[in-house]
Amino acid sequence: MIKKTRIQTTGLLLFGLALAGLSLFAQASTTENSGFTTKLTTGFFYSSGQSDTINSSDATTSSIPLMLSFKKDRLSMGVSTAYLMVDSDSFNAEGMGDTTFSIGYDITESPWFTVKLKEKFATGDETEGLSTGKNDTSLQLDYFYPIKTNTSVFASIGHKLVGKVSGADMQNTTFASVGMGYLYPNKTNIGVSLDYRQSIYKSLDDQTGASLFVSKPLNKTYSLSAFGGYDSSETTTAGITLTTKF
Repeated sequence: MIKKTRIQTTGLLLFGLALAGLSLFAQASTTENSGFTTKLTTGFFYSSGQSDTINSSDATTSSIPLMLSFKKDRLSMGVSTAYLMVDSDSFNAEGMGDTTFSIGYDITESPWFTVKLKEKFATGDETEGLSTGKNDTSLQLDYFYPIKTNTSVFASIGHKLVGKVSGADMQNTTFASVGMGYLYPNKTNIGVSLDYRQSIYKSLDDQTGASLFVSKPLNKTYSLSAFGGYDSSETTTAGITLTTKF
């Protein structure tokens, strides 16, 4: 029998990789690094393809994310969650998902090496299939280097310690991303990344894919970002976000 508790938000992770590239690119493109900045982000994410539930058909996941981040000099912190809507042949679910806290530190600057620690707390409803009911811990290393005034490369690699659900064949995972970004004179960022994610379930395929993303400031306070991706499991992801800076 399939348990509804066996779910993870693949689309959110792929977006996180793309957003990381955008954030790193913007970090070197502005002069805010020495001050204190606060950003609030929301939007809409969509994912359709490989199911996040073991032994079920493909699923469609939509979500409304909420992310709050802080940065002061080399130190950064963030908290994120999302309202999830999951539709599959096995079950339908809707409600708040898990909550992730992160802390990062820029070890070096130009090029930037940033180490991040993330803790996912199982705040979603396990009985409704919106959480595994277990916490996860991730350690991640990001790299960013501006090879030209308007062209940069970035990379990310990490390892996740997965909270194991009793009776589920789960495993710790590795994830990685590498890409390039370009900054136009009007401050529009575009980029592409190649992404790899190992499934937390041994019965599911690992995913290797590509993502395209774009970001543009609307004014001094607001910026708009969008992304799209496709991977080896025939999963399609897309999203758009609006960020306000305090």
